[in-house]
Amino acid sequence: MELDYWRLLAGLGFFLFSMSLIEGALEQVSGRSLRQFLRRNSDRPIKGVLSGTVATAILQSSSVVGLLMLALVGAGVVQMRNALSMIFGANLGTTITGWIVATIGFTLDLDALALPFIAVGGLVSALSSSRQLAQYARIVLGLGLLLMGLQFMKASVSDLINSVDVSMLAGYNALQFLLFGLVFCAIIRSSSATMMVTLSALNAGIIDLPAAAAIAIGADLGTTSTVLIGAIKGSAAKKRVALGHLLFNVGTDTLAFVLLMPLLAVVSWFGLNDLLSLVAFHSLFNLLGILLFLPLIGPFANLLERLVRTTDETIGRHLAPATAAMPETALEAIELETDHLLQRVICQNLKVTDPPIRILVGNLPVGPTPSDGRLLPLSASFKENYDATKRLEGEIVAFTADAQATAREAEDSRRISRYQTIVREAVHAAKSLKDVHADLVHFEASGQQILMDYGERFRDALKEFYVELFRARADESQQLDLETIIGLNELAKRRHDELHQDIYADVRADRLQEQNVSSLLNVNREIYNSHANLLLALATRTLADEELEVLELLPVTSGQAVRPR
Repeated sequence: MELDYWRLLAGLGFFLFSMSLIEGALEQVSGRSLRQFLRRNSDRPIKGVLSGTVATAILQSSSVVGLLMLALVGAGVVQMRNALSMIFGANLGTTITGWIVATIGFTLDLDALALPFIAVGGLVSALSSSRQLAQYARIVLGLGLLLMGLQFMKASVSDLINSVDVSMLAGYNALQFLLFGLVFCAIIRSSSATMMVTLSALNAGIIDLPAAAAIAIGADLGTTSTVLIGAIKGSAAKKRVALGHLLFNVGTDTLAFVLLMPLLAVVSWFGLNDLLSLVAFHSLFNLLGILLFLPLIGPFANLLERLVRTTDETIGRHLAPATAAMPETALEAIELETDHLLQRVICQNLKVTDPPIRILVGNLPVGPTPSDGRLLPLSASFKENYDATKRLEGEIVAFTADAQATAREAEDSRRISRYQTIVREAVHAAKSLKDVHADLVHFEASGQQILMDYGERFRDALKEFYVELFRARADESQQLDLETIIGLNELAKRRHDELHQDIYADVRADRLQEQNVSSLLNVNREIYNSHANLLLALATRTLADEELEVLELLPVTSGQAVRPR
């Protein structure tokens, strides 16, 4: 009897399609909760390993967990070393599929089991008016197709032993079987599917246990290809995670290959059949790899940081191209990057005068306090910082456009639009000061006492506003409230009106030359506009919709409040 290639390929196709169907449905019904689960349970190495194992056992795909961790690391939501512990656990979790198949897959009538899953899952998926129920039905359908694919692969090789001279395989060594597993897994992008083919061949007697174990090692290494590809265009942090995944698997698989026969001897001591011995071997060498790498995860992460330097020309810290297609992760990344831009605008605005304004107490009004100090270390000139902020605005606009196109829920779309408003108003606040930066420097260095006095008063008005802004947030757990924002706007408006009246008083007293009047009025106006735009950005970031409506209803006379637009 010849090998039924089409049945084998059909079985493999069913298996891969079912995995994709299950992954997509799980993403729909539990994507947000899964990412939150990964975030909450990756703060300690052991928790990370256990969580990665559980998540992969549920999803039946270490690649999906790996790509999720890439997205979270790229978004700045999860630290690199925490992501590594998750990936270590994912390697162990992916062996669960083998245990299930080896335990029941070759003893049950898979056709009889698969058909009810396909019937119920397919009918409910097609006929249900409930979106969530349809997703659950697709999971059931995927399980049925997975079982059918396994049955096809099993049937295609079950009788091959009668027509194949098994002795011909004796000429192949363990390294060749390992390379086969590596290449095959890299092509089909699934170590689970590779293990199913291997188990089928082992069950049919086409290969022996040592050869199957070598293929399993190769598949373990081949599965890193998906994460490596996902990190090619990513940030340095994502590339470090992908490299860490590769080095972990290389180290683990090298150890497994060197100890191939001793480990199989340990497994055989338990008296398991060949199928169970293979999956036990697969789990054992992954467990040994975790035990080897987990105590060294700190130095390992430091090594990765030295090997992959940050060479990104982008200004953004949290955005990554692959993240835009994952709605919840994209929103987290946009929120973090928006806070980063707000912090940049605030800190660069303090550099608009010469000398720059120093804030000695308080906290930035949004986002976490940077680890390297209260303020962002912007060492370049004001113009260079402004140009960098404009580039960051462009990065956020491009990213949010992609995220908006893939947003599934109206609420997600609304949140993205809100972040776009925050970014736009914050950059307007920066531009207003950029437009008068040269005038402020000129006033201070003019040598004309009245202009120098106005330059000092403008600087005092800026400093007073930002001192109060930094005092408004006692710690990172607090948000700016409506009363604080109204008070800050009244302060900015009051200083603007005072300076405006004094400029006209000096004009009437003939103390100002005509060519300086327009510049002074323009600087005064743009400083207030900068404050108003910044407060609008902060209000949109921190206040609820009903509070923004209160701002919109407030009068626009002297002492006006920020008016959302």
